[in-house]
Amino acid sequence: MATQRYGQGAFILNKTIEGKPFSMEVLAPFMENTPNGKGFMYWKDDGKTINGHSLVIKLRFGNRTVLLGGDLNTLSQEYLIAQYGSNNPFEVDVAKSCHHGASDFTEKFMQMVNPYATVISSGDNEGYSHPRADAIGCAGKYSKSRRPLVYSTELARSTDLSSNKILFGMINLRCNGSDIFMSQMKEQKNDADLWDAYEVM
Repeated sequence: MATQRYGQGAFILNKTIEGKPFSMEVLAPFMENTPNGKGFMYWKDDGKTINGHSLVIKLRFGNRTVLLGGDLNTLSQEYLIAQYGSNNPFEVDVAKSCHHGASDFTEKFMQMVNPYATVISSGDNEGYSHPRADAIGCAGKYSKSRRPLVYSTELARSTDLSSNKILFGMINLRCNGSDIFMSQMKEQKNDADLWDAYEVM
């Protein structure tokens, strides 16, 4: 069965910002040519299939890169690795972890992404215990940095004292095309700064 990448490496945005190239490239999903027309590979059950065919987008600004990995899982990661063969478009400087930091991932894919920093987006009081301990650990283990940065929107939460509501998120990334700075909001503002900031390197 022949396969076709969505948009065949399509750049859904490719322009110049402040004199530097900025692009958004679609890396997945892939579509199969079937007897009934084009369709997606089916994996195990509806949930694995729907999550596995998430949009995977690579952002590039100047010489810095970010990967938005959607809800990829083990089956879809193995599939994408096979589709790209010896090519590795997944390596970036910063990655948004797949599927809220679930345990359903392959170490090989994380090795291929190989970022300096990872952001795990979770925190809706769900019952899956995201982010999972092994996902946090592997995000650090498979980093190209000697001091990997692993951010979690759930761990970086704060509380709105006026309403006693939990505020998830508050992770900030700034890039000028050559430098990346990331920070998370502190739980309590002090006289110095509201943000705990690092340079991504």
